[in-house]
Amino acid sequence: MRELETLQARFGVALDANDAGSEALGMFVGGSQQAGRRLRIYRGNTLANAARAIEAAYPVIAKIVGVEFFSGLARQYRLRFPSQDGDLNEYGESFAAFIADFQPAAQLPYLADIARLEWQVHRAHYAADPASFDAASLAGLTPEAQLQLRPQLHPACRILHSEYPLARIWQVHQDAAEGEFDVDFSAGASHALVYRPHFRVEVAQASDADAAFLAAVREGRTLEAALVAAQACDASFDLGRALNEWVASSVIVNFKLNGG
Repeated sequence: MRELETLQARFGVALDANDAGSEALGMFVGGSQQAGRRLRIYRGNTLANAARAIEAAYPVIAKIVGVEFFSGLARQYRLRFPSQDGDLNEYGESFAAFIADFQPAAQLPYLADIARLEWQVHRAHYAADPASFDAASLAGLTPEAQLQLRPQLHPACRILHSEYPLARIWQVHQDAAEGEFDVDFSAGASHALVYRPHFRVEVAQASDADAAFLAAVREGRTLEAALVAAQACDASFDLGRALNEWVASSVIVNFKLNGG
């Protein structure tokens, strides 16, 4: 078994190497030319599978840069970041960091942030379903007790800050997008909310107050503390409106008693 593990490890290294030497070719039965052809087939399949996995996780990036550029981007990523997991749905977590340092992509400075957003969208597809929420269980609480509840976010929920309008960029590149294909890059920094109301992941722009509230919730703070954080950004923040919207869209999926 140890010899098999060693052989598999050597084969994995050979697949990731830029150039297979005689040691790698020696793993194959037959002459070096035949072995080289076999290894190239394996390498080609490995790169193609990785590229398909990257494209599945980053469809907006693929649309922005085009097929040819994206193919080269995915190939370079695969050569620098081999998969560490048998599940290719887990592959691509470092794509945003790779793009940020990839000089040919420097002309699109927002691209790395879009990749950060797309990875969260990708992971949101596979997030666990939350337990059912019984709103009636909170009906008997006093207003003071309600403020001590700790809202619980859906496992798919994430919020990202960027200097670019991430939500709008993502929205106009969806297959079902309607209306004008326009993005106002002069609007300044924004927050993008990733959530999964049903089976489809959605992305929406969130206000500073909304983002502050949800960040406080993610930290495990009480409803009162989250409200204070939101109102520090916007004194007119409407808690009732926000909770109704977020519960209806499964951004918030439960409320736990303080200490519970």
